[in-house]
Amino acid sequence: MKGILYLVAVPIGNSKDITFHAVEIFQQVDIIACEHTGKFMDLKRRVGFETRAVLMAYYSYNEVHSSDGLIKKLNEGKSIAMVTDAGTPRISDPGYHIVRKAHEEGIQVRAIPGASAMIAGMSIAPIPLEPLLYLGFISPKSGRRDKTLSLYQEFQGTVCFYESVHRLIKLLTAIHNLWGNVETFIIRELTKQHEEMFWGTLEKAIEWAEKKRGEFIIYVHKK
Repeated sequence: MKGILYLVAVPIGNSKDITFHAVEIFQQVDIIACEHTGKFMDLKRRVGFETRAVLMAYYSYNEVHSSDGLIKKLNEGKSIAMVTDAGTPRISDPGYHIVRKAHEEGIQVRAIPGASAMIAGMSIAPIPLEPLLYLGFISPKSGRRDKTLSLYQEFQGTVCFYESVHRLIKLLTAIHNLWGNVETFIIRELTKQHEEMFWGTLEKAIEWAEKKRGEFIIYVHKK
């Protein structure tokens, strides 16, 4: 029998957000494919569970190559849990290649749901959510970034982005230049000790973001 590929969500900040189901899967599988094994070991220590599974690295730079080896293990009957550093696999994180190959090989693929920064942020956003366009991390290169934003110039609804501290101001400025002074909701360090939010116009958001640090989820509402 072929093994099962599990896509397992892990906490985005607060380790108490781990699910009983996720821990159960970690204790049952043969292999845990991690974006970074050190991050998973830290989560394991903080949550306090044991696993017999072998840890293997599976990240964006080796994703295509690593998928072949993991698919071979699945075909041999080994079950694999795939995790990223935080949140749900494939949501602006690795996972696409192995999921596609598993489906092509007739291997069972199962979701073990849990934390997702995008969904958690949506639940507390003071702006309309339908329709919602998820763009995640877009290119930091100005030409590609502006081209992506231009594709959705006429979209009416809320657009969700992820961005890191070093590129935040450039992204917000580009959105302002192309989409105008739209309503914006931003969360930094969601579920962590220094969680903070902003709600207002994009111009004010740029001022607010000047001295901020961390990882950001950005919701822009276009009317």
